[in-house]
Amino acid sequence: MQTPNFTGMPNLECLNLEKCSSLKEVHSSLGDCKKLIKLNLYRCESLESFPCVNVKSLEHLNLEGCQSLEIFPEIIGRMKSELEIKVKGIGINEIPSSIIQHQAHLTKLDLSVMEKIVALPSSIGMLKGLVKLDVSWCPKLINLPKEIGDLENLEELDASCTRISQPPSSIVRLNKLKSLSFSGQCLEDGVYFVFPQVNEGLRSLEILNLSFCNLIDGGLPEDIGCLSSLKELHLNGNNFCAFA
Repeated sequence: MQTPNFTGMPNLECLNLEKCSSLKEVHSSLGDCKKLIKLNLYRCESLESFPCVNVKSLEHLNLEGCQSLEIFPEIIGRMKSELEIKVKGIGINEIPSSIIQHQAHLTKLDLSVMEKIVALPSSIGMLKGLVKLDVSWCPKLINLPKEIGDLENLEELDASCTRISQPPSSIVRLNKLKSLSFSGQCLEDGVYFVFPQVNEGLRSLEILNLSFCNLIDGGLPEDIGCLSSLKELHLNGNNFCAFA
């Protein structure tokens, strides 16, 4: 099953194909729909081919649950609006460069539940407009690039249930960050979580969740008490004997 030819629909603004479980292909003519604002392909589990999408007017792109999609569609057109992309649980094994190329307008990026992702590209630091980044439940993700500290507008970072044992020290430069989670890390025996020195950074952080992430004595920095904006600190399920 494939979608129809969209050539005769120049005014199309919303295309909702949610849970079309037999859909295998999106016609390439969708790239001609320059007025498209919302594209929803949620849980199109058989989708294999999706060649391109025009982002001139696009604000919402949802590919969540497209588990058969191994190649991210080409992004064409010059973006004008803020864009939210959800690719939770799709079958790709690396973050496509076409996402990074449109860094100025990308505000929310959901990369959660991607079983093949082992690392994020260093170019992710170019996403200067990014406000929310979710990489939770990526069981093979073992680190974050040091360039994560360049996301100057980031307010929420969820890296729960990954294999990250030592966040980069650059993470403390995220002075607009309000919520940070590394809870439930999937670490091997003998691997312990270590949080970096705060160094007067993370000035806006209100919520820090380090529960069940295999923290032991020495895993928290001595200056953890310098997080002056902190309202919630979750450390349950860890095995340290002393606090810092």
